[in-house]
This record gives sequence, C-alpha cells and structure tokens, in this order.
Amino acid sequence: MKKIAKLSLATAIAITGFTSSVYAADSISEAFSNGKVKGSVKSYYFAQTFDDVTKDDSSIWANGGSLNFVTDSYKGLVLGTTFQTSHVTSIDDTAGATKSSMDAQGSVLSEAYLQYTYDNTTFKGGRQFVSTPLLAGSGSRLIKEAFEAYLLVNTDIPDTTIVAGLVTKYQQRTDYTTTAPFTTTNTDANGGPGEFMKIGTDGIRTVYIKNNSLSNLNVQFQYADAVDIASLLYVDAKYNFGPAYVAAQYYDTNYDAATTADSSMYGLKVGGNVMGLDLFAGYTSTNDDGDVVRGLGQAAYAHYTATTKTAGASAFAAGTDSYQVGAGYKFGDLKTKVRYSSFDNPTVNADLAETTLNLEYKFTKALTAQIDYSILDYENDTKDATDLRSRLIYSF
Repeated sequence: MKKIAKLSLATAIAITGFTSSVYAADSISEAFSNGKVKGSVKSYYFAQTFDDVTKDDSSIWANGGSLNFVTDSYKGLVLGTTFQTSHVTSIDDTAGATKSSMDAQGSVLSEAYLQYTYDNTTFKGGRQFVSTPLLAGSGSRLIKEAFEAYLLVNTDIPDTTIVAGLVTKYQQRTDYTTTAPFTTTNTDANGGPGEFMKIGTDGIRTVYIKNNSLSNLNVQFQYADAVDIASLLYVDAKYNFGPAYVAAQYYDTNYDAATTADSSMYGLKVGGNVMGLDLFAGYTSTNDDGDVVRGLGQAAYAHYTATTKTAGASAFAAGTDSYQVGAGYKFGDLKTKVRYSSFDNPTVNADLAETTLNLEYKFTKALTAQIDYSILDYENDTKDATDLRSRLIYSF
C-alpha cells in the first residue's frame, strides 16, 4: 500500500479535516470499512437571571449530540460527514432569550465534504467545520455552527500553512439566528437547528497564512472579502520566551458602503506561568471612526478581551477601550479559569464589567463536565444579570 502524508488541518490551521489512516485503502469498499466513527452525547442546562425584577429570567435544558464518520483515504480521496441533533427537554423562556441560541428541536447534517490530498496540498469542499480568526463556528451550544466552503491548504513552504478559498453558506445554532449583514432572516424558521444560509451576494473569499519559521514566534494573517459588505483583515504575532509570552494583534475593516466609516482595532497581551498558575492580561482599543467587524461565526472572537457570556463583543464598538486580567490553574483533573473584563464605551450607559468563571472536570477520558458562571455589571443597571451554563459531555 502506498504511504501518504497525513495532514492534520485541526492542528495546523484549526480547520477540521484528516485522513483516517497513515496508509491508504486499496479499494473504495475498504475505504468505507476502514472508516472511523466518533461522536458525543450531550446534556446542557443554561440559565440567566436579571437583577431587574421587571425583566424575565430564562432557563433551558436540552439534550442531543453528534455522530461523525470519515472514510479512510482512497487515492487521496476522503469523504466526511457529521450529523447533529438537539432536543429541548425543559424550557422557561417567555422573552425568547434562547430562541436564537439553544432552543432548537431537530437534526441537521452539518458536515458533508469531499477531501483530496496530493503531496502537500489538500482540497476540502462542502459542508464543514471551520475555525480561523475571521471565520469560526462556535461549538458552545448543542448545535455547532458550520460553513459550506471550498478551501485549498498548502504546506510547501517550510513552517508555513496557506489556506485560500470561498465560503458560501453559514449554518447557525438555530433557524431563528440572523447575522446581518452576512445572512438574511430565514422566513421558514420553525424552531429547528440552523439551516445553511447564503452569505451576502457571493460569499466570502479568504486567504489565511500561519508561520512559525522563527524560533518561539508564531504569526497569523487572514484576509476575508465579504462581497458587497466589507473587506476584513486580521494579523497577530505571539512571542514565547521561557514561561512567559507577549502578543499583539490588529483588525481592520473596510466597508463597501461609502456611508459607513472604516475602522480598526489593535490589541496587546502578556502572560506567563508561575508555579503552575497561568496569569494573563489583555488590552484592546477600537478606532473612534466606527465599529470593527470581528468576522463571521460565533467563535470568531480572536481579540484579547474575549469573554464567555457576551464574548466580549462590546470591544468592537467604535471608541471602546477594553482590558482583561485573568488566571488559570489545574487541580488534578479540574481545570479552572477566572477573568475580569472591562469595556469602556464612549456611548452613555454602555460600559460593562464582566466577571467570568470557567470550570472543567474530566471524570474519565470520555466523560467531561463544564460549568461557566458570569456576572454582568452594566453602567445601565437595568441590564445587570448573572449567567450559568452547565454541560455534561460523553465522547466516543
């Protein structure tokens, strides 16, 4: 059997895709019989409580999971699929707070792709999970976001990964979710998982480059052209020295509409490990001229002041200065992280202080429990709230 190069896109560029074996199958039937199956069973409970008694609290308990199948490689060809399902067991949400995030009843085929690898180049086309700074689907809810995309990945240049392609559709968490101006409202929405909605007029053309040719220095670059919407640019660099690191990032948004002001954001971050304690501090500042577009997908929050509940979305508003300090520590099988984030927005009553606690405990290699707890302290006191998220995940 011919030995083929195994390219881990998840490791190299965080785009899921792989060949299931170091050795290729000799026939199509062998490619399927040697295919790999994996999946998960999930139980999620989310609750939000407002300090203002005139506002409606919400809670939801939903169960579901995913099933993934990837064939072995046959002459460089691989087929992959992922099926996801979500079923609401209990809900108390008169205000519809979970309508566009967790309240999904049904199933969706989120991945259905063809992958072909030749030498150091891989093509992957179809429905797939994508995770880059400007294009990233979130998996924090039962239904993980996906894209319909056609991507080429090349690693010919030493220590460099280059990705180029077109992203045409976006599958969100529920069919009520809308991400204007990238996608329009789904007029057929009925409370199911997100459908694959067309992005803009002609999708998003993107180029992504990752390089680590210089010792201890990692650099990322991404350009994304959302046709007739905006051109987006992202650059970051992280330098590690000993147990500490420094990092810098830059966002730039150039809107197609002449009536919308272009804008940019920069960020700085430092961190280090002291006797097992991970300490970090980040700062971001957005230009006064206008809002910055962070990208597409609810995981496209690469900025250094990202949070759990709000994702730190406030940082991208015009004129906003934000900072974050935090620490993480591992007690055996228990991972902990605490963050305090402050968003100083020039708009009256728009400031936010967000405290986040993240806990993860591995009972076994397959069974994991997660708890996220957030305290939201707004300048506008009527918006103050606490947010609880709990997840129990069994992977196989």
